[in-house]
Amino acid sequence: MINKYTYLKDIKVIDYDDDRILIKRKKKYDIDKIYKYLDDHNVNNYLKPFEITDRELYFNYLDKRELDNDELAKHLVYALSDLQNKTTIYKEIDKDKLKEEYDSFNNRINYLEEYYFTMQDIIENKVYMAPSEYLFIRNVSIIYSALNYSRHLVDSWYKIMKEKRRERYVYTHGKCELSHFISSDKDYFISLEKAHIDRPCKDFIRFFKKNYEDTDMISNFRLYQHRYHYKEEEYLYFLINITIPDKIDIYPSSLKKCLELTKFFDRLKLTSEFILKNEKDKKNYEKH
Repeated sequence: MINKYTYLKDIKVIDYDDDRILIKRKKKYDIDKIYKYLDDHNVNNYLKPFEITDRELYFNYLDKRELDNDELAKHLVYALSDLQNKTTIYKEIDKDKLKEEYDSFNNRINYLEEYYFTMQDIIENKVYMAPSEYLFIRNVSIIYSALNYSRHLVDSWYKIMKEKRRERYVYTHGKCELSHFISSDKDYFISLEKAHIDRPCKDFIRFFKKNYEDTDMISNFRLYQHRYHYKEEEYLYFLINITIPDKIDIYPSSLKKCLELTKFFDRLKLTSEFILKNEKDKKNYEKH
């Protein structure tokens, strides 16, 4: 007998007398193909529905374990490295596409540099600055440092990739973050609609960007590299994607905008600290 319905966006939870199920609307993607790929590669750390219809997915509702974010992140890293180890393949490198990607990175960096130079020039010619403008001017050097370092990373990555014939690919979750991972009787990835074959670091790039405030990324990355170690070009590609700053607008000046800017600059500072600490760890590892 049904006791209660609960609706959460595109999810419906039904409470019975002695059971609870979760129903998720089936979107326009081939989820059956995703599940088959994972099953064929003996991947079992994802939540699979007990029934699939043309319009809906039916899951047993799982009670989450009481874990803090750092502990949950550790479980996610174990599950991610397991997924990647089981699905690693190698592909021939398309040199034309590689050059396109290299040019795309540089175009993006050049565009951001011009965008922020122009913004700085406009602000510095004003007699009075708005709060968000003042906050931007005080911290704009952080942006330029990130852009310059990004350019160096892109050149180093491309230099290695030009000489290689093949590169690693894995089956990526596509939305790897704490909100799409649960720990219950076992650990499970959820929300697999964007799972696909891609470079290994794509999932950790998203995890870093989405959860850098919530957990100790240095420890997470150390554990991850112990279980799925990046090749040099993969590590550089990872750094490129977390280092290139986003494009951010500073108007209209308001308390909300100042908070957004503060978060933006804090992210750039944290990324720089992450890289410095990790480079130090790498040197110590190579030394020993």
